[in-house]
Amino acid sequence: MKSRAKECPRSVRYAFWLIVIFLLLWILFFGQNSFWNTMLLHRKVDKLEQEAQYLKAVNDSLSKENARLKTDPEAAEKAAREQFGLTKPDEKVFRFVPAREDK
Repeated sequence: MKSRAKECPRSVRYAFWLIVIFLLLWILFFGQNSFWNTMLLHRKVDKLEQEAQYLKAVNDSLSKENARLKTDPEAAEKAAREQFGLTKPDEKVFRFVPAREDK
């Protein structure tokens, strides 16, 4: 003898599948710790790590430049002349301005 279990009504089956689909969507896309938000946070972390690496490289180059300017008098003089336009006494500076292009 085969015993048949009672079949659920269609509305109960539809409700069950709707709940399952809703829970899957919530887990994948809408929850605070969803896979979607986790993926976005990983991308943001990667970008911030790249930016931090770039800023560390800039910081290292600036600290080397600072140390060079403190120890090398010729480098300090060159920086003072180029950046601030300083000159020695009785020295003339000529600045050449590029000619305008007529169109």
